[in-house]
Amino acid sequence: MTVIRSTAARAAALALLFTAALFGASAAPARADGAAVALHVPENAYLTKRGVGPTGGTRIWLDPSPGGGLATRAGVELKVDASDLAGTARLRTRRDCGDHTWTTQPFTCDLGTLTRGKRNYPDALYIEAAPGARAGAHGTIRYTFSAPGSADATFETEVWVGGADLRERVEKPRRDLTAGGDFEFTPHVRNAGKVPAHGFGVEFSSPRLNFRTQYSNCWYADTRSAYCWFDRTLDPGRSYAFASPITVGVPDETVNSSFQYNAYLSGLTGNAEDPATAFTTDADPGLKRGKGPELTVREVAGAASGYNDEYSLGETKVSTTQTADLKAGAGELAGRTGTTADVTFSLRNAGPGRVYGAYMEITPPEGTSVVEPTPPPDPDNELEWQWECGSLGGGKYSCRPDHPLEPGENWKTTLRFKLDQRVRDAEGRLDIKQGSSRPAKDPRPADNTVPVVTKITGGPLVEPSKKPVAETAKASSDGGGSGGPGGPVLAAGAGALVVAAGLGALWVRRMRARRQP
Repeated sequence: MTVIRSTAARAAALALLFTAALFGASAAPARADGAAVALHVPENAYLTKRGVGPTGGTRIWLDPSPGGGLATRAGVELKVDASDLAGTARLRTRRDCGDHTWTTQPFTCDLGTLTRGKRNYPDALYIEAAPGARAGAHGTIRYTFSAPGSADATFETEVWVGGADLRERVEKPRRDLTAGGDFEFTPHVRNAGKVPAHGFGVEFSSPRLNFRTQYSNCWYADTRSAYCWFDRTLDPGRSYAFASPITVGVPDETVNSSFQYNAYLSGLTGNAEDPATAFTTDADPGLKRGKGPELTVREVAGAASGYNDEYSLGETKVSTTQTADLKAGAGELAGRTGTTADVTFSLRNAGPGRVYGAYMEITPPEGTSVVEPTPPPDPDNELEWQWECGSLGGGKYSCRPDHPLEPGENWKTTLRFKLDQRVRDAEGRLDIKQGSSRPAKDPRPADNTVPVVTKITGGPLVEPSKKPVAETAKASSDGGGSGGPGGPVLAAGAGALVVAAGLGALWVRRMRARRQP
């Protein structure tokens, strides 16, 4: 997956790459001195769907720029010859290229003046597999750009019907790692599709772990992501492993974290969004290319099982020997029956480690109930609205931060309670939980629990209908089930937005969730 310039710009480029065109390829720059046009065109493109564009077909995203170092180039024409695709694929055109409905005959597009630094996408070309074409059928598109007083610039793309389906091996959790040290792992990729992958990339990412700069065909951004490109064909039904391991550094304060790696095909999307060509310091000064040997892959034997499915996030949990002392805090619940009162709850990380996945489990005192907030009426802000808490059922609530807790950080949230009855000796409870898949290694678990003391006045005193919370604490969940960080917490903040948007686009294969340690 492509990384372009700033973090936000890189994310936008990734979304464009995996949603704008359903192609995959290894790209090869073709720049002739004095030629009419400079352009990067993938050597291979894959047709995986039919009828997905506004006029049918998948848009071909070409982004030509003036050649020969010129700022502008006038009178540019594009000649497209798809005759080799007869029976394999077909083109539909409009606007700059005139109206042609599903043809493989040559045609010409009038592009006018091209300007360097400006997007020059000709909104004109769409392609789809021909009816009856079988997966694996292929042919060549030839593009010729011409302009007065300049040499023609010719480019070719091999078009394949169908696409490779790249899957990553499911990695086992890494436990008891040494904080401040390194660990290694060897990625495995399988082509589960029916079409070869002619060149592919692998993205590595983690919000906190560091990918050590190593290989000359890998580019590294902000130490927490790496992108490797391989000019290697992956045959259908075959598995491949990296010939050398990837080294990952674990910061000193890490208690738990995760990493993921994702194999991908590049896209026919123009200059900046082509992974095979965008990973250069010229295209992105924030990227650092490895200075070591070239990283290669080798075919390996093994069953098809043990690889992520198409929509898996591919996350691998990591935990270390570092510790984090989590402390619970709760205010007093006071007021008259029939009214409401607010209580602030706190989750403090006393360190020394940084921890992710800790959350609150709140049991309201008997005779009270939580008043859930109402989302704002503005529909434009509906997805931006956020509440950190959600019902667990049985009267309990779970509240969690949407970020890791740094050493010394004190995260707070406030709940509003309706005071329904005055119950004798009513007492609620706040428990700090940690999902079993993200162990916190808390050296003092006794301070993870505090009572919610009540001082309710007015109305008759009612005898309790159930045992005090303290006597039922042992039945409380350890957080690994629905009340854990993956449970039904009502959060529609940054993480939920990523999931909501990603499920729609999936970046063709899948959107990679970023809400992790």
